[in-house]
Amino acid sequence: MPVSAKDFVESELPREHQTKFPPALEIAYAAVEALYKNEPLFSVTSAIYGKGHVVAWAVDLQIERLVKAGQLPYDYRWVSFEKPTGRFLQLRLSASTLSVSQLQHKTSLPRPADFRHNRILNNNLWLDLPEFEDERRISGLPHLILTHGYQTLSFAHVGLLNRLGSRLVWTYRTPNLMGLPRVVAPDLPPPEGIDIEIEVSVRELKEEINRYVRDQTDE
Repeated sequence: MPVSAKDFVESELPREHQTKFPPALEIAYAAVEALYKNEPLFSVTSAIYGKGHVVAWAVDLQIERLVKAGQLPYDYRWVSFEKPTGRFLQLRLSASTLSVSQLQHKTSLPRPADFRHNRILNNNLWLDLPEFEDERRISGLPHLILTHGYQTLSFAHVGLLNRLGSRLVWTYRTPNLMGLPRVVAPDLPPPEGIDIEIEVSVRELKEEINRYVRDQTDE
């Protein structure tokens, strides 16, 4: 059976791991607020307008710390943008990658950076429109994006984007992670009604993705 984007995201980032993001984001935002309050350097107009960049750096640092501390069981690396203007943090999940993006509003779309456009092409498994049937194939690792609030932290979501023509669209986004309970016991049984067929289908898809990646590497 086809695997939905929702099932795939929840398989790649179980709830117990999703709950690690809100506290890390809160620490990052609070650290930046303290920095701007206590350091005269950050009272200059250019620093005020550039606050979003400082927030992004603080968020990257906190997520990197989560991985280093073993709170998120993933690998990470700093990947160069398509154009050599810097690097971005990328987490390697079991069958996908994840990057981080600030959004001005929760309904906004990430800035159309080349690296995201290239990786969005790998999300074509979830193009459900008939005219895109030929494109629904594995062409690399699917790419998830963690989005979070801009000047104030009011939302955080993990989602999958697709590109339809010149437009970017969300195929799936989680509910607001900032509303998640902060303590989730990892050894709890799954909720009633979990479809075993879905679980098997997700596992088969992930095995197929990893097989594709291995084949490309061996060529």
